[in-house]
Amino acid sequence: MERKGIAVYCASSADIDKTYFATAREIGRGIALRGYDVVCGGGCMGLMAAVIDGALEAGGNAIGVLPRFMMERNWNHQGLSRTIVTKSMHERKECMASLSCAAIALPGGVGTLDELFEIITWRQLGLYDGNVVILDDHGFYSPLLNHLQHTDEQHFMRHGSRTLWKVTETPEEALDLALTDNELIN
Repeated sequence: MERKGIAVYCASSADIDKTYFATAREIGRGIALRGYDVVCGGGCMGLMAAVIDGALEAGGNAIGVLPRFMMERNWNHQGLSRTIVTKSMHERKECMASLSCAAIALPGGVGTLDELFEIITWRQLGLYDGNVVILDDHGFYSPLLNHLQHTDEQHFMRHGSRTLWKVTETPEEALDLALTDNELIN
């Protein structure tokens, strides 16, 4: 059986506030130091590159999963321990989930939100049993978390749905939460 990693969803843009980069690098480093592989989109820029760099600097592995069109545009990080090329974005998300025992969402745009909501949905449907952690770095996810609370209060989510993810503000706690036993309420 292949060793499981921890999926990290995050921004691939380099045009973001630099305060987020230290946390991303720390997550990559922490994953490696705990003996897990980083599983990510494999990009060469933004927080994604910082996560990869952190893992590699700590002597760990970084597995990048990229659709063919991204490889053709040379968007891949050159230091990846392993590169997996997929046909589509959907196949990419499936592959990342299959290689991971948990998922952590760092700040990011619509691609990150897409990955985050899909893995939460899969968890709700019993298609993914790893923990999902939202790292609310510098309050980035606070508006989204408020909206999710509103969605729950308005009964657009099933009772207990907010147990599908965990929230923290620190990389260390994000890793602890990612690796604790699951406590799903169905």
